[in-house]
Amino acid sequence: MYLTYPCVCNLTHMSVIPLPSPAPEGSLALREATAVSPRLARTVATPAGAFFTARRMYLEGRRLDMRAIAAELDISRATLYRWTGSRERLLADVLWSLSNASFERAKADHPEHTGADRLLAIFNQHVGELVAAEPLHTFLRQETHAALRILTKSDGGVQPRTVRALAELYREEASHGAFHPDADVASIAYAVVRVTEGFIYNDAIAAVEPAVERAASIVSLLLR
Repeated sequence: MYLTYPCVCNLTHMSVIPLPSPAPEGSLALREATAVSPRLARTVATPAGAFFTARRMYLEGRRLDMRAIAAELDISRATLYRWTGSRERLLADVLWSLSNASFERAKADHPEHTGADRLLAIFNQHVGELVAAEPLHTFLRQETHAALRILTKSDGGVQPRTVRALAELYREEASHGAFHPDADVASIAYAVVRVTEGFIYNDAIAAVEPAVERAASIVSLLLR
């Protein structure tokens, strides 16, 4: 999946952004985090508090440490794992929640466009924020193999949710008569995600400038 972060230069702002509704496979921590204020919940010993503590830790560029989260909330690690699932599941929920918030904002920012033009504008804004997301680059540097596994597994907590969100967007645009896909929208969404992963993550790991324009040109062919 390609991930982005609204206003990543301002971690204080990021810590209080509302969360989008979770996908069904989201953890208890993620589900409860959607219903409360991040400012109120982030230091409280609740599933939502565990989620926001983990998200803050990630945004600060720190390695997500389950022992440290449990200690900060004064709970046992058994309780933490019951709320969040495994460390990888918690990371997937954090990554997806940040990406989806950015994705939803990109959708809202382009009401003037329709059809493939709107889909490409959303793509460019979303991926543009990705390349500026220092927390993601830090994560890829610190835990390369784990990061790629969490981000790109077809049965993980990030890629399938991203594909589903894109497919819903494409289906919505098609229902308005503005987008006329030549293939099933789920297949197109999957192809867009895989193309973007190849350009963005490989380049980030190699410490070269991500080829956003090249990725966008291929995505344009898929959407036209």
